[in-house]
Amino acid sequence: MEKKKLTIPYIIRNWKSLKTGQKRAILSLLLIAAALILFLVALIVGIASCKGNQTEEAAETQTAPPLPALLRAPERSDDTADPLAPSDQDPDAEADLSGLVLLEEPDDDPTDEPNGTDTKSASEYQQLKKHDKGEAVSALQQRLMELGYLEIEEPTDYFGSSTEYAVELFQRQHDLKRDGVAGAETLSLLYSAQAQHYMLKEGAEGRDVKMLQEQLVDLGYLSESEVDRVYGSVTVEAVKAFQKRNGLSADGLAGEKTLEKLYSDEAKMSKALESKLKSQEKAAETKSRTTPKPTQKSSSKTTQKPGSKTTPKPTAKATPTPKKESKIDKFIKAANSKIGCEYVLGDRGPKTFDCSGFVWYCLNQAGVSTNRLNAAGFSKKASWKNISSYSDVQKGDILFFRSDSSSTVSHCGIYIGSGMMIDASSSNGKVVKRAVSSYWKRNFVNARRPW
Repeated sequence: MEKKKLTIPYIIRNWKSLKTGQKRAILSLLLIAAALILFLVALIVGIASCKGNQTEEAAETQTAPPLPALLRAPERSDDTADPLAPSDQDPDAEADLSGLVLLEEPDDDPTDEPNGTDTKSASEYQQLKKHDKGEAVSALQQRLMELGYLEIEEPTDYFGSSTEYAVELFQRQHDLKRDGVAGAETLSLLYSAQAQHYMLKEGAEGRDVKMLQEQLVDLGYLSESEVDRVYGSVTVEAVKAFQKRNGLSADGLAGEKTLEKLYSDEAKMSKALESKLKSQEKAAETKSRTTPKPTQKSSSKTTQKPGSKTTPKPTAKATPTPKKESKIDKFIKAANSKIGCEYVLGDRGPKTFDCSGFVWYCLNQAGVSTNRLNAAGFSKKASWKNISSYSDVQKGDILFFRSDSSSTVSHCGIYIGSGMMIDASSSNGKVVKRAVSSYWKRNFVNARRPW
C-alpha cells in the first residue's frame, strides 16, 4: 500500500482518521514552530530596544560630557602599579589632555600637600578630593572652568585648594553638601545637562559674595557697613539698582552678564556717587579760583657809591636734589614687597591677593587711582595705552594672558624688565617672581601702560 505524505492539506482533510501517535507528533512540531516564532519576535524587539538606548545615550553625550571612570567603584589588586609621583608644575610643560572631555597656569603646586601624604592617581578613586592627582582631576577642573566656578591659569592634574573651593561653590549652588569633595552625587550632576553656570543669588554666603559687595561699594550701590559676606535682601536691591543703571535685566541675580559688566571699565557708578563726585570737583575748582597766588618778596636794594667796587659774596654750592621716585618705581617696589603673600581668590590685599587684586593694590600704592576690575576688565581699560605685541612691553606694564584652551583673558601680572614678572599665582598659592616663559608668551593677549 502506498504511503501518503503528511502534507498540511492532507492532515487537515484526514485529521480524524490519523493515528494517535501521528497527531501527537504533529502537535509537538506545531508547538516547536510557535516557540521559534516567539523567540524571533523577542530577539527583533530586543535589538530595536538596544538601538534606541544607544541613540538616547548618544544624545546625552552631546549635552553633557560623560565621566564613567570617576563614577565606577575602584578596582584594586595586590600588584597595582605604584602611585604617580608629584611632578613640577612648569607652565612650559604641555599637559597630555588627549581624549579628555574639555574650557589663570596650573591649579595648585603638588608641593602644597602635607608631609607624609602620598599623592595617588585619581583613577584609583570613586571620588576626587584635595591632593588627588591624575587625568580625572584635569577633566574636573576643565568642567568647573567651563561653568565659571574655577579661575586658574590652566587645568593641571592636581586637586589643590582652588579646585576644592570651586567644588564647594558648585555644591552651594546646587544645594549639595559643601565639603569640597567631588563624590558620585556631585560628579554626576556636574557632568549632566542640569549643571548650572556660576551665579550669585539670595542666600549665598562666602568670600565671593564679599568681593561682589566690595565692588558695589566702590561703585556707590552699597555702603561699607553693608559688606557682610551674605547675599541678603540689601545686596539683592543693590544688584537690581546696578542692573537698571547699566541696561541689564533687573532680576537681582549676579549672573555671567552682570558680573562681566560689574568688573569692567564700562560699569556705571550710581547716580548718587556720580553727583557727589561732581560736587567735589566743582568745589575744588571754585577753591582754586578764589585762593590768591603767593607773591614773591622783592629783594632789598643795595646802595653803592659811584666808582666803588663790590666784591661778590661767594655762593654756597647747591646740594643736588634727590631724584623723585617715579610711579613705575613705586609700582614695582610695592609688587616686590608682597612676594610670598598668599593667593586667595577675590582678595585685594594687603596680605592676600588674587591676580587682579594684586595689580589693583600695587597701582594704588603707586598713586594710580582706579576701580577694582578683574583681569579681563583691566585688559580693556581704554584710558591706558594698549600694547599689542609682547616685544614692545616695558618695565611697569601690566601683562594679560589667556589659557591654551580659551580666548578670554584670565590672568595678569606686572612686568619688571629683563623678561621677568611678578604676579599672584594660583598654581603656587602665593605672589611670585618668575620668568615670562614660552608658555606665557604663547598665551600673551596684550599689555596696558597706565603711565
